[in-house]
Amino acid sequence: MGRKQNTELRIEKSLEKNHKFLHEKLDLDINFDVGCREYKIANKKINIYFVNGLTNTDFIIQILKQISLVDKPLTNAGAFKELFEHSLSHVQVEAVTNLDEAVDKLLSGLLVILGDTWDKGIVVDVRSYPGRNPEEPDTERVVRGSRDGYTENLILNTALTRRRIRDDRLRMEVLQVGERSKTDICISYIKDIANPELIEEIRKKLEAIEVDGIPMAEKVVEEFVVRQGYNPFPKVRFSERPDVAAAHLLEGHVMIMVDTSPVVIIMPTTYFHHVQHAEEFRQTPASECIFVGFVFLAFLLYLFITLMDPFCDATRAITR
Repeated sequence: MGRKQNTELRIEKSLEKNHKFLHEKLDLDINFDVGCREYKIANKKINIYFVNGLTNTDFIIQILKQISLVDKPLTNAGAFKELFEHSLSHVQVEAVTNLDEAVDKLLSGLLVILGDTWDKGIVVDVRSYPGRNPEEPDTERVVRGSRDGYTENLILNTALTRRRIRDDRLRMEVLQVGERSKTDICISYIKDIANPELIEEIRKKLEAIEVDGIPMAEKVVEEFVVRQGYNPFPKVRFSERPDVAAAHLLEGHVMIMVDTSPVVIIMPTTYFHHVQHAEEFRQTPASECIFVGFVFLAFLLYLFITLMDPFCDATRAITR
């Protein structure tokens, strides 16, 4: 599950040493998209690190304005606490004590603030990933129903799910996979409905993944979790529709969302789940039964032809 952080690389009180480590680690002279802004508040020097393209510049400017208003000398022991608790009014702010952790946060799009005589760093969530707006998936279009769909943004996908299930027992567990890619993966389930043993098994399989990266996103994760092998039939269901995913969560399924992919993995599934369509939930019972009947008839016919084809080939070979 990603690279293990070096617990010995603690943030030191010397800003110069911390900056030297980050400069060598990230090659700040070469990486043009990794920025460092040297700043001074009252009598304290601080460095602000960020990644262009993954951060919201407006948020950074607002934070700099807030910091510049600090006029108290930050020489006492509570200097870090003063800035951390009282001067930053952003929603998501946390402290870090490890340089490796600070680098991981930085490359994920967060803002990292290091100061002189501080043995901790401040991490502010100012992420703004490039992406598209939710739109109806091409492969799961409906005549009636919602027109939104999952995107490549994991945060947006979790929001689309929570909008449909406003339950305090809905869980969104996130972890990172990939030694180099450090891709965010979210395990979504409803606590009192899903099988705890299934959740634990999925969690262990995801944590056991040891690869450099998963650029193909959900397909790579499926291979590690399910072990398809030579079985031609799908063992999981894929969907790009939040309403379909929400319906499965309410039935006790577990969903896996991978950052950079608009497709979610739903498990466990049966053959019946693969012939379902979102349009079925918006039809009358009579028309629904007829439609499902034709689908199952076609499915059985496909299985019959698939199983009989090798037998027919063998029969023709013998008669010749």
